[in-house]
Order: sequence, then structure tokens, then C-alpha cells
Amino acid sequence: MLVFGFGITSDVEHVRYASFDLDHSPESRTYLEQFAGSQRYFTLTPPIRSAEEALERLQSNNISLVVEVPPDFGRDFRRGSSPDISVAVDGADPYRGETIAQYAKGVHDTLMNDPASELSSGPDKYTAKLQTRFMYNPTFESIYSIVPSVPSLLLVLIPAVLMAVSVVREKELGSIINFYVTPTGRLEYLMGKQLPYIVIGMMNYFILVVMALVIFGVPIKGSFLMLTMCTLLYLIVTTSIGMLISTFTSSQVAAVFVTAILTILPTTQFSGLLQPVSTLEGRARFIGSIWPTTYYMHASVGAYTKGLGPGLLMQDIIFLACCIPVLLTVSVVNMRKQEK
Repeated sequence: MLVFGFGITSDVEHVRYASFDLDHSPESRTYLEQFAGSQRYFTLTPPIRSAEEALERLQSNNISLVVEVPPDFGRDFRRGSSPDISVAVDGADPYRGETIAQYAKGVHDTLMNDPASELSSGPDKYTAKLQTRFMYNPTFESIYSIVPSVPSLLLVLIPAVLMAVSVVREKELGSIINFYVTPTGRLEYLMGKQLPYIVIGMMNYFILVVMALVIFGVPIKGSFLMLTMCTLLYLIVTTSIGMLISTFTSSQVAAVFVTAILTILPTTQFSGLLQPVSTLEGRARFIGSIWPTTYYMHASVGAYTKGLGPGLLMQDIIFLACCIPVLLTVSVVNMRKQEK
């Protein structure tokens, strides 16, 4: 939780940039000072002296942005013409590069439209003004998205691995033969194996909730009771996935690797952790629509950030509840085949 919460972020802040001033006029200095004043988003580095140096520093990842002020910028501005400003952005990471470009555009527009600025271009041409507001996350910080998503990942990987290993260990030791000669049913045996890991998973869930609130400052705005119920069903499903995998594997090493791969890949790629499921196509969209983490991800993030109540969480609970009998039935059938 700590590694994911503090280590994964989509925030673009403290962008290292350098100025390339070819004019050295009061107007050019005023323009560049606007970037230096945005300390949360931009971090000033030593200025650039040549175009070759600008390219070299971009290639070496020393900076991510170059703001070039052309010659005669101040003179052209005083004459009423429209001088150009060149901004070079490191686009190796498309998302980060696009965000940096929008930051630069925002600084430019603010400077041009600020009546107190010496470079103001006067009143707006249009009477309408647009103001962007972010719902549910006004500060637009990724921590309010990442932290509620982490339980979805942890509660599918760890319980599934523990469940798979516990059953496969019985196979390796040969103690599962004792079960075959007892009147205990297969479903009873599997549920008896499953219950301890459901309890452990619920304990982990409550610990994660406390960590999210105390350490990261992310409270649950929606229904805590419904999210807890959804978590209970989710843990039954994830342990059932481990149970199902255990019926196909015969060694603990294989069980760990197979379970890790089959749980991590769909969760990171198709459940909405990195991109919304609605943007997927073809088989990826199909996998995302049937993978249980997709629905728990929606419930967790929605309860934390959007304040979802019982009504909007009910569809996630219904889907998770429907997955349980399917997984248990397949596990029992596979176990019966192995006995034969």
C-alpha cells in the first residue's frame, strides 16, 4: 500500500525547464518570469545559450521544456504585432509531454489576459469565458485515484495466491488422500480451506482503510457498510479463483506463478486501473467486462471519491455474488476429475 500509494502517480509537477532568451528585453524577461513564478509546476534550471545546447539537454533528460524567446520580441510587441514564442517539449512520454504543453499554454494565456501584466493584449475578444472545474477531485491529484485502486489489486493477488498454495501443498504432501477417504464433501473441504483466508483478507481490508485515511488522507465519502459487504464478496471471489487454479496445478511454485500472472495481468490491463474499461475494444473489452476486479474497482474508487451509496454499489455486489457459485462449481467438478 505504501509503495503503490507514494510510488505511483500521474501528477506532473516541478517540470525542469530552461529559458532560451534571444531578445534580452524587458518584455522577454517579464514573459519568462511568469514561468519562474509557477513554482509548483515549473523548476527553473540554468539558461540555454544555443540551439545545440537545448537539444543536448533535452536528449540527456536534463530538462523537459525549453522556452525560446525570439529576437526582437519586445520591439515587435511594442509595435502591436504578434511575435511568436517557441516551446520545445520532451515528448518521450506522450501523456507527460501533452500535460507539460498544456501547462505552458496556460502560463502564456494567463500572462496575455492579465490586465496587470505589461504584456496583456487587452480585453478578451469574446465575452464568454470558460472555467475548468474537476468534479470529485477538485485539486486534480492522482493520490485520490491511486489509493482507492490499490486494495483492488492487493485483495485479488494475495488471497488468491494463499488459497492456491494451501490446496496444492496438500497435494505435494499427499495429505489430501486422507480427505478422499473421509465422508467430508468436496465443497465442504474447499470452503473450509477458503474461510481462513477470507478472514485474513478482511483484516487486511480494514488495515488498508485505516492507512488510506491516516497516512494518505483519503476518507471514504460513500457507504462504508456497502463497500465492506462488496469487499467480503470480492474476497470470496478472489479466494475462489485461487481455489480454481489449485485444481489445475500440482506444485506450489507453479501455483504461485500461475496465480500471480492470471490475477495481475487482467487487473492492471483490463479492470480500469490504468484506463477506463469503456475505452477498451474487442477481446480486451470482453475480459474487462467479466473480470471481478473491474466491479470492485468501480465500487472502491466510487465510494472513496464520488461518495457512491448503496443504490449505485448494488450492481457491483450482484455481479460479484453471481461469480461465487460459478467458481465453486467449476472447482468442485475439476477436483472430482482429479480423484478419478
